[in-house]
Order: sequence, then C-alpha cells, then structure tokens
Amino acid sequence: MTRLPLISLIVLLGVTAPSRSAPDDFNDRFIRAAGSVKNSVVSISIFEKKEGSEKYVKVAYASGTIIDDGYIVTNYHVVMKGDHYQVILRDSLTLTLERFDDGSYYRADPKTDLALLKIKDDGRLPIRPVPFGDSNKLSEGEWVLAIGNPYGLRQTITGGIVSSKGRDNIGFADIEDFIQTDVSINPGNSGGPLVNLDGRLVGINTAIRSESGGSQGISFAIPSNLVKQVCRELIDHGRVRRGWIGFLVKEKRTGIGKEESFLTVISVIKNSPAESAGLKTGDIVREVDGEKVVTLGGLIKSVGNKPVGSRIDIAVSRDGRLKNVRLILRERTVYKKLRKEMNTLFMRYGIEIDENSETGDVVISYVSPNSVIYNLKKGDVIASINGKNVTSLDSFVRMFERQGHRIMQMMVNRDSRLIEIDFTE
Repeated sequence: MTRLPLISLIVLLGVTAPSRSAPDDFNDRFIRAAGSVKNSVVSISIFEKKEGSEKYVKVAYASGTIIDDGYIVTNYHVVMKGDHYQVILRDSLTLTLERFDDGSYYRADPKTDLALLKIKDDGRLPIRPVPFGDSNKLSEGEWVLAIGNPYGLRQTITGGIVSSKGRDNIGFADIEDFIQTDVSINPGNSGGPLVNLDGRLVGINTAIRSESGGSQGISFAIPSNLVKQVCRELIDHGRVRRGWIGFLVKEKRTGIGKEESFLTVISVIKNSPAESAGLKTGDIVREVDGEKVVTLGGLIKSVGNKPVGSRIDIAVSRDGRLKNVRLILRERTVYKKLRKEMNTLFMRYGIEIDENSETGDVVISYVSPNSVIYNLKKGDVIASINGKNVTSLDSFVRMFERQGHRIMQMMVNRDSRLIEIDFTE
C-alpha cells in the first residue's frame, strides 16, 4: 500500500489546516467594543473649596459616561464631595459643565447612587453618547468590559465575566439590584461604563468589595435599565418619582427549615396606599406580585423601582390565614410642602420619617446604609429632638427648621424602651 504524504491525505479527506488571524474574531469583538465606547467615557476630577479661601483642592477622581442629550452619568457618592468639577474627554479636551436651574452642577438620586452632569455643548464638541443595552438580557458567565479612570489613569480598559445578577443587601446604596462581576475595578472607576461585547452599556460601575481597597475580583455595577429609568426621571422632573407603599417592615429570623427570615409589618403610615388597602401592624409579608419575599433587600428591590401608578399585589399572613391585597403605588403627595425639609434631613443624616396611621407617632421609616447615625433603627418612634418634645410630623419639621437643620440629640422609643441617641457629623 502506497503511503501518501500527510498534506496530500489532508486534501483528499477535505480537511483544511486551521488558520490564525491576528487578531482572531473573538479578540476582535473585545477590540471593537472597547474602541466604540472610549469616546463616551470621561475622567472627572473633584475639587473642594477650602474654607475661608478662594483656593480649590482636589479631593477625588472618578469616571463618567456620556449618554443622550449631552448628559454625563456618574456616581453620587463621588460628586457629593465637591464644589467644582473638571471633566476631560479621551483626547484631553476639557468639557464645560452647565449648571441646573437650582445652581447646582449635578442632579442626583442618592438612593441608587447615581448623578447627572450636563455638558455645555455648542454643537462642535466631539461627544459620543454610549448606546444602552438591556441589562435584563445579561447572562451569568457573559463577557463584559469596564472603561474608567482607576487611580487617575485615564481610559483604562479591564475585562471579565458576569458573576451574578440581582445582588442586594450589599450595603452600598439604598436601592440595590447590582450586577456582580470579576472585572478589575479600583478607586476612580466609579461612574464608568460596563459594556457587553456589542459595545452597549449594561451597567455603571459603582463599587468593589475589598479588604484592602483595591480590586479583589468582586465588583458591582448598577444595571443599565435602572440607570436609564433614573436618568430619565432626573432629566424630566429633576428628581426620581417613586411609587410608595407606606408601611414599615422588620426582618425577623426563624432558623426553622430553609426559610431563615420573614418580614412583619411594624407600622402603617397615615394616608398611605397600605392604609387604604387595609394592611395592619403584625401582618407577615409573604409575596409581592407572586414572588416570594423574605428579606428587606428583596422587598426594596421588588418595589423600589416601580413607577408611580403601578399596581402591586401583596400576599400577607394574618391570624394564621393568607390574605391578598391590591394597591396602587403613588408618590407621597401629602408631604410635597415638606419635601425640602425632608430632603435636607435625608441628605444630612440619611434618615426618613413618617407618621403612624394608628397612633400618630413620628417614626423612623428609613435609615440609609450610608447614614452617619448608625445606631438609629427603622421603626424607632421619635420622642424629642434637641430637648424638645415631638408630637407630630409638623412639629418635627418646624423644630428641625428652627434649629438650622441640625440635630444634636434625639430620644426614641424602641421596644418600650427610651433611648438617647447623640448625633455626630
């Protein structure tokens, strides 16, 4: 039998030797995705005005992502530190920012840790908005890229995979629905884009989980669908209008079986959708819109981003029986006249207050993970501030305003105990 040369055998069998391209198709997708987005990413330097001086000092650096209508989205936790901002494009072109109607350089939604800056555009700037992708279509294991300004190193590209989706109870923001990745993220990446291999925005990088402060393979991004919703609200209304249920719940542990926790209603707010729907103190929340809910983070995620007017179906246990209630989320319009004071209270101390529908007590309805008052708890009943008794929501707001929006001391009732809490800023 005659032996054919190997190359002849390959031809006869119809087999072709693999060819290599440089770069190959897979690498080319990374290169195209990164190249298409780099002109949408800016570096942001944050400056603070020194007290008693006209000088500004640099206090932080971050990243920003250009979206439609000449806006830059970034993280609130970054811009809140400054009085002046320097924004630089890829080609070292410095962008001029336009102030909003209230004189501020940014509009923000502290609950999702997002902020908007507006570019003063004369039509000649080479700005390129990043196209939005659908973060709901992300898959675990999917490749993604991050572009940003880590440690001030502009236009740095890193890559990795989606590790998980829907992460909450992390403690970085008030409303959490994070994309977890293993993309290398460091200080300065905050506000930069997370993109898929089609070059579409799927998230805004916001935080890392690290003991050292540097990247350790666990990073978090705000999903693009949430970013789009929040930015649209900030552009159109100057704030994020959120649907409001109007009850306070407490997460309790059982330690029995697989269900390690459950949510019990501890207060129903006056004139709220919850009161109208007949929810009562002591009800145990089982499901929201057919989905089982057993943690505070799960409840906030399922409700916190639903728009005003959304219909919500809630299943609760009461006296051993399952009860279904339906309510319509609405904004807290009853408190519109108090919004300025409420916003100041939240921005300064990270707390929200409401009035109990059954007792009229003023209760702590929300405590931000970023609150400076770490020993306050949701459900605490406010007895006094700065030595003055609190008898109603109106009385609290009046005293808060007269005291120059400063709280030095607060007395609260918690589980039938009177507790004194000192406020330090």
